[in-house]
Amino acid sequence: MHTALGMALAAHGFVRVRIAGGLAATAVIMAQAAWCQAPVTPPAAPDAPPPAAAPQSLPAPNPALGAGANAPVPPAATGTLKGRVKVPAPRPPVKTRSDYVAPAETAPADPPVTAIWVGSGAPPRDPATTEPVRIRQEGIQFRPGTLVVQTGTPVIFPNEDQVLHAVRSQSSAKKFNVGRFMKGEEPPPVVFDKAGFVFLLCEVHEHMQGNLLVVETPHFCISAPDGSFELSGLPAGTHTVTLWRGRKDEETRQITIDAGQTLEVDWTK
Repeated sequence: MHTALGMALAAHGFVRVRIAGGLAATAVIMAQAAWCQAPVTPPAAPDAPPPAAAPQSLPAPNPALGAGANAPVPPAATGTLKGRVKVPAPRPPVKTRSDYVAPAETAPADPPVTAIWVGSGAPPRDPATTEPVRIRQEGIQFRPGTLVVQTGTPVIFPNEDQVLHAVRSQSSAKKFNVGRFMKGEEPPPVVFDKAGFVFLLCEVHEHMQGNLLVVETPHFCISAPDGSFELSGLPAGTHTVTLWRGRKDEETRQITIDAGQTLEVDWTK
């Protein structure tokens, strides 16, 4: 009977201990084996090597400064173009109606300058996130008289004169008319989403004329009246530079610039 009981207990994970001393009594200490065993922990897998970091490289220069040109380029990968260019001759008086008289407070127009831009084909800016540019009416003139913006840029035409102004254009790149506004009034911005030349006029004052160049690149500037200019942040590589002095006076030049280089040019001839 003891033997049968022991076998039954052993079969259920219990331990049987026989007590010596002449009696055939058996003391059974019942304890489930699972209670006495520490949980088995599977051996830890060797640490997997961390994933290799993706190689970090500078964006490849785009000779045309085309798609992706709006992305910032690390300063170490850029160069600077500076020098002097030929500027237009002073503008002759604007032809007006014989009975037109400019207001007495009319000031001289801004001196002629050259517009300069590098490359083309860049995507337009997002008008919703781009800070508007301002072309003022001041002294019964457009200020500045010549300006360059990238496609997608909104432009505001605030009136800072005591007289009424109404800015408009019939150019193929942008036809618009902001309506008539008095001093302190600011018409809604006009988004220039097509590259080209926009000839600015005021329908109230016939002598007022302005030049707006809309280009497909973020790399541009306006020369000083003496022709000096400096354009930094150009990606290293070979680029086409456009010089605009008027609707019938435009030329291109080729440059190759290295990272960290300041390339000086004399384009006055």
